[in-house]
This record gives sequence, C-alpha cells and structure tokens, in this order.
Amino acid sequence: MVPRYAGASLGLLAFAIVTTAGLLNQNPLTVTLSRAILAMFVFFFMGMALGYAAQLVVREHERKRESQIRARFSAADPSKEGSV
Repeated sequence: MVPRYAGASLGLLAFAIVTTAGLLNQNPLTVTLSRAILAMFVFFFMGMALGYAAQLVVREHERKRESQIRARFSAADPSKEGSV
C-alpha cells in the first residue's frame, strides 16, 4: 500500500507543478496539459519504485530488530527459552 501512496503523491505533485508552470508561462492549454499528464505518469512510477524500496528497508529493519529482541530476551531468562 505504501508504494501506491508514494506514487500517487509524487504524480499529483508533478502534475500540479507542471500545470502551474505552464499556465504562468502562458503556454497553450493542450501543451500544458499534455506535459502535466506525462510528468504525472513518470513521477507516479518513480514514486512506486521509491515506495517499494522504502517498504523493503522498513521490513528488513523490523526483522533485524525483532531477532535482536528475541536473542536478548532468551539470553536474559534461560528458564523460558523453550516457551514463546
């Protein structure tokens, strides 16, 4: 779900920026909208990739931290080593 949110956010941000820049420069409406839609799709896929990478990093950190906590818990109380 994180990659979709990141992709949508970056895509809409790019659309807004390109649309605003095109209107401020008084470009024709068709040129402005075509560039904005292109930027939206490009940044959507970039955001998807970045969101997926961020999700992988968080999952890996979570697994590493969980194994550290389990190791510390089992070392601190050897009587409960078999029960979880």
